Amino acid sequence: MKKGIIKALQIMLNVLIGTIIAIAAIVTIVTLSTKEKGVADVNGYIPFSIQSESMTGTIDEGDLIITKRYEHQVLKKGDIISFFSAEQDTTIIKTHRIIEVNKEGDLTSYTTKGDYNSVADDVKVAPGDIVSVYTGTRLEHVGSLLDFFKSRYGFLLCIILPIFVFFLYQLYSFVSLIVEIKKAKVNE
Repeated sequence: MKKGIIKALQIMLNVLIGTIIAIAAIVTIVTLSTKEKGVADVNGYIPFSIQSESMTGTIDEGDLIITKRYEHQVLKKGDIISFFSAEQDTTIIKTHRIIEVNKEGDLTSYTTKGDYNSVADDVKVAPGDIVSVYTGTRLEHVGSLLDFFKSRYGFLLCIILPIFVFFLYQLYSFVSLIVEIKKAKVNE
């Protein structure tokens, strides 16, 4: 009976460690993936962790959204785009809805607004500033979780430490196996 419990615990531990390694692999792939315009781009799809409440009602702060790389396709009123924006001497990426398509000769720009905001954004968005277009895929609270994993402490606590523990566990299993083999040979 004791052996059965130990075996079940070993299986559960292996599944837990495997899950942690899978999460670590996903975070690493997203973090180290091809960076176009300074953002992670996984085969044309760009994940963004939402950092503000400006789109509350459609997309909440802490959500992870999946966007498709902008390749100069036609955009229309109502599309949600992620774009570079200057804010207090820093360039950030905002995700807002297009409320107006502006045409002046051959030039196109977009007036955007966060769904939760009461006024439109001050600066019109040029096509060269657009990073991606929202696909409609939103994972609630996953953005906050990934932000934590990408932080120094989160990476250490949730990725490096479990991998180290997994290594020690595998080393222990290997040594135990060698000891059992030697005992079996001695008893022959």
